[in-house]
This record gives sequence, structure tokens and C-alpha cells, in this order.
Amino acid sequence: MQPRTDPDGTPFPMRAAAEPFTLPEIAAVTAVLKAVAGPLRLRLLQALADHDLSVGQLSERVGAPYAAVARGVAQLRAAGLVAAAGDDVRVRYGSTNPYLPAVLTAAWQLAAHPAPPAAGTGGGSNVDGQPQHA
Repeated sequence: MQPRTDPDGTPFPMRAAAEPFTLPEIAAVTAVLKAVAGPLRLRLLQALADHDLSVGQLSERVGAPYAAVARGVAQLRAAGLVAAAGDDVRVRYGSTNPYLPAVLTAAWQLAAHPAPPAAGTGGGSNVDGQPQHA
């Protein structure tokens, strides 16, 4: 898999976390997070992080209908998160991105360890002013 690039084809450099994202980087990160944001696509990425699998194998592994898995794989391919290999008879999908396992682990860590509510806020609210749910 090729590194993400901005619209003119320039690869995004490695960066320190404290540096603000540029607008093209924000667009690229948002696209990746949207592609990952879905229970089925997340399970597909987990399955493909270490193994190249066909849609049929993925369907069995994640316990989802073949058609739903095929749609999910197509979305992940469009986002550049998985690649296809094989011939016309048997196509297998996999990730060649070495950062995928770390991203999945980081997402789990974020979900498993949410920030505590601010003192005196009684749970607080999100950016839209809606109550936060644990």
C-alpha cells in the first residue's frame, strides 16, 4: 500500500503528534476514520490485519452475509485500507499497511479508557450540548 498523499500527490511525512494537521491531512485522516467506523468494517480489518482472505472466508470468520462483507471490503478498498491479490477465480484481500494493527489497538484503547467527566459537571455534555453516555 502506498503512503497517503495530498491532492498533488506529495506523500504525507511522518510527524510528531503535537504538530497541527494540515487541511489535506485532516481530509485524509477523516476519510480513513469514516471508512473504519462501522462494526462490520472494523471486524473485517481485524481479520485482514494478519491474514489475506477471500470474501467467503471473511464472511465465515466474521459471521456476516457474503453480500454485506463484499460491500464492506469494497468500502475498505476504496479508502485504500485493503488491497486485492489473486486471479479472476480466487481473489484474496489483505492489508499491506504495517500501521493497521496499531490503529486497531489504539481505537480499542480509546474506547476502553474514556476520559473521566470533568469535576462538577455531573457527566458533562458533548460538543453538541447533548448529555454524554457511558
